[in-house]
Amino acid sequence: MPTSLKSFNEQRREGYHKDTQEEDFLLEMNRVLQAREQALYRDYPIDHPFIFVFGPPRSGTTLISQVLASSLDCGYINNLAARFWLAPVHGIRLAKQVLKDQPGEISFQSHYASTRGLSDIHEYGYFWRHLLQKETMEDVTKSAEREADIDWQMVRLTLANMQHEFQLPMVFKNIFGAYHLKKMQETLGKVLYVYIERDPLDSAISILEARKKHYDDLNNWWSYTPVEYDRIKDADYWTQIAGQVFFLQRYYRQQIASFCADNSLIVQYRDFCQSPGKVLASLADTSRNKYQYELKITTPAPAQFPFREYDQNDEIKSRFQQIFDKLAKEYEQE
Repeated sequence: MPTSLKSFNEQRREGYHKDTQEEDFLLEMNRVLQAREQALYRDYPIDHPFIFVFGPPRSGTTLISQVLASSLDCGYINNLAARFWLAPVHGIRLAKQVLKDQPGEISFQSHYASTRGLSDIHEYGYFWRHLLQKETMEDVTKSAEREADIDWQMVRLTLANMQHEFQLPMVFKNIFGAYHLKKMQETLGKVLYVYIERDPLDSAISILEARKKHYDDLNNWWSYTPVEYDRIKDADYWTQIAGQVFFLQRYYRQQIASFCADNSLIVQYRDFCQSPGKVLASLADTSRNKYQYELKITTPAPAQFPFREYDQNDEIKSRFQQIFDKLAKEYEQE
């Protein structure tokens, strides 16, 4: 199995495979702008919260990010700005110029975390992968050991300059940052975490469907990894998927309970779909209580979203449930 996160693109089917020539063009452009960008950075104070969304794959992280970006008076990285992951302030400024006469429409639609419109929110994975040095599987599995190798001064400087461009809170889907919840909070000061999770059986079935669409070989890994990846990487794909969900949910909840319970909002996907507005109100309460900062809700959230539950896959659910039960029993003492 590949060890580089980027190399998984090479395994994907046509339609999910990124164009390497386009990728190379964008990378060269970013490298040209990177030095100029960093020369313009200033040591700005962080006056507004950073709102970081994370959760296991197929748990609603993209949708909840879209709702936050649409409803809050905040900054976020759209699909145009995201092309400038090594020069993020350039991307923000260009996007403002190009899209200034267009409404910032967010569709509440996505296809495996990919949104379509130029003004819709982007997960900004290349940016976080670069900034937090997550290029290989080992960089993820050894996140704790390698945390000191990350340039945290540059993390703060970069994000402070990005926030300064908006003069507002910023919303990010930040999966790589979820391996460093405590350090991100220490580095940036004002941080609000939004953790969303879904019924583990539904998440597992959805990941299985994603593997079927992306790969010919279902044993190819899809999406982000738990720090326990080495324990399950050589197992069959049923165990890989169940382990992916089980270990990520367990890890995220442990990190929140240990380091950031008072500035984190834990959301169940079903509850969010039934009442997105309640989640916004709860996040505003968390910001007020923790930082005495008033998040402004400028646009009401949709009343609700369709909720999908995989009731029809009883045989598949049963198989995953057996693995979940086995994992829970095996690791309950850790």
